[in-house]
Amino acid sequence: MSGRVRLEVQSAQGAYPVVVGAGVRYALPEILADLRLDDRRIAVITDEIVRETPFFAGLLAALQGVGRGLLTLQFPAGDAHKSLATAAELYHGLVRGGFRRGDVILAVGGGVVGDLAGFVAATYMRGVPYVQVPTTLLAHDSAIGGKVGVNLEEGKNLVGAFYPPRAVLFDTEALTTLDARQWRNGMAEVIKHAIIADPDLFLRLETQPMPQLADPSGFVDIAARAMRVKVDVVTQDERESGLRQVLNVGHTVGHAVEQFSGYALGHGEAVSIGLVVEAAIAANRGLLSWADAQRIASALERHGLPTRPPYADVDAVLKLVEVDKKHTHDGWVFALPAAIGRVEIVRVKPDEVRVAYEQVREGHRP
Repeated sequence: MSGRVRLEVQSAQGAYPVVVGAGVRYALPEILADLRLDDRRIAVITDEIVRETPFFAGLLAALQGVGRGLLTLQFPAGDAHKSLATAAELYHGLVRGGFRRGDVILAVGGGVVGDLAGFVAATYMRGVPYVQVPTTLLAHDSAIGGKVGVNLEEGKNLVGAFYPPRAVLFDTEALTTLDARQWRNGMAEVIKHAIIADPDLFLRLETQPMPQLADPSGFVDIAARAMRVKVDVVTQDERESGLRQVLNVGHTVGHAVEQFSGYALGHGEAVSIGLVVEAAIAANRGLLSWADAQRIASALERHGLPTRPPYADVDAVLKLVEVDKKHTHDGWVFALPAAIGRVEIVRVKPDEVRVAYEQVREGHRP
């Protein structure tokens, strides 16, 4: 395999590698050996869709003969299954499979799999090592940084922990399994990372949109640049005490819209809408130019993403915004774009969100 990019995240629990490349899954035995995790029982946790892909079959073939045996656990795909109930089923599966504290979990799948398997790893027998093997473009983001958790009926990711993986392996060949909608959802997060800290990447995506994957090897550089933004932020602020909150740009409104849709909207689709609404909040404040706000909306549209909220019930959406775990008793905390390549953490009043939401929904500009 050629064209591999290796990044490194500094964590309080030890540094861990992020390896990006086409075909990197075949390097799993080598990487597990480097991490001294190759002499353990391996539990592969995935969902029912990924389990049936040739990518997954190739990964299992690469692991034959590695460690003390291979256990595969799966659950139904979808955000609705990122729950305590599913975590409990996985705990039982690990116990029945003879999984011990010294063994290792591989989380193979999208963001739901990574969050849920990571949460199980953090809590099973008070913590076992795990490795992230993301298979979606969205998961290039969620696999890094050690934020793991499950949803409650009241909101997304309300139960969780900071529990870093021992490694992240992002194989761009997995992206060939994605349909057009999954690809678009992932590009929303790539664009988000460009907005946060890579204006050159934003310009590249703005002028040369990527509505589909052309070549897994050719995409390694773009994926690595987007992942480097998160790696740099997480290395400086692992536990979201300050700087890391910039990664939430687009997500405060996005999570609320996603939940209000009953998850009919994909995560990236909701984040796209959130980015445009939050850019409007910033522009109304004079924090961001309206020209840059329009550039953000246009770049998202060029990747086939929605940019206007489809729901007229702004009060219901605001109630869901209020539940966001970033907020404090002193007010709502938002990460807002201040320029292409810079995001600031600010306190926002509910009326500001209401005005911007309605502006964007109606297609108006001041």
